[in-house]
Amino acid sequence: MSSKRFCKLLIAFATGSFVMAIHAQDAFPSRPITMIVPFPVGSGTDIGARMLAKDMGAALESPVVVDNKPGANGAIAAQAAARAKPDGYTLFIGNATTNAANYAFFPGKLGYTPATFEAVGGLGISPISLYVAAQAPWRDLRELMGEARTQPGKFNCGSGNATTQVACVLLTKMAGVDIVNVPYKGNPQSLADVAGGQLSFAFSDSTAATSFVEARRVRALAVASRERNPVMPDAATFIEQGFPGYEIAGWSMVFAPAGLPVVIAERLNAVIRKSVASPASMEVRARSGGIALQMSVAQSRAFVADEVARWARFVELTGVKPGQ
Repeated sequence: MSSKRFCKLLIAFATGSFVMAIHAQDAFPSRPITMIVPFPVGSGTDIGARMLAKDMGAALESPVVVDNKPGANGAIAAQAAARAKPDGYTLFIGNATTNAANYAFFPGKLGYTPATFEAVGGLGISPISLYVAAQAPWRDLRELMGEARTQPGKFNCGSGNATTQVACVLLTKMAGVDIVNVPYKGNPQSLADVAGGQLSFAFSDSTAATSFVEARRVRALAVASRERNPVMPDAATFIEQGFPGYEIAGWSMVFAPAGLPVVIAERLNAVIRKSVASPASMEVRARSGGIALQMSVAQSRAFVADEVARWARFVELTGVKPGQ
């Protein structure tokens, strides 16, 4: 075979493959999509994922199956998603733990890295807050830290997971105050002891704190976000109260294995943004103190990169490890 003919055949093959790839993307989806969730059925993440799956299935006219794979701080689900092809048929509902904090907590031990996944679209964000008993005397964070400073080792901070443990230790270091961290099995347990007077204060996500706040057993003294949470507008941010850079939030995001075609990523992002903005989704998040995370593909990926870097700094500064 002549070299000229070989080149023509090679070009024809490459062109045909490209056209087939374009057609495959245009036809997406042509079969069911699997949405892997790292928490059990009935969890807040699961409820949100099932709402998204329903909306996505209707918009794409294709079934979206939710596959719950809880365990190992979310790593089991993440590893399963990491093994999938980057074709849009396997999505992963990642969060601040699986796709940011875990990289700092378990470096090189997860079976996946930040480069394993690409963010497709944001779902929601829930800044954690510092809660005190409803009848506590402190009106703001300055008063609380001021009194704690006069009684080294007498004040304690409750944490129900590694994230809130980081929050406790980080506050102690930034304030230069000797405060004892008391770990709990979950945020509801630490909040119960705050309400009962056994703890000075505790950090928690809004979801766990909602029932305590509504029952007027605890109140938020400071919120760890850049801006005030619309759900609790009277609680000033840590930044407003003299703690620059103190931002810690739980968030959820749709991820896909790295290498997802741009056309598919953009199509999925449009569907995700529409779902997040739906009245049903907004109502669910409002009830739990969450805020919609409306982002483009580029914004989603920039957000995740910032969070990975933030958690690396936090864990290095505090030295906190899960299970300590």
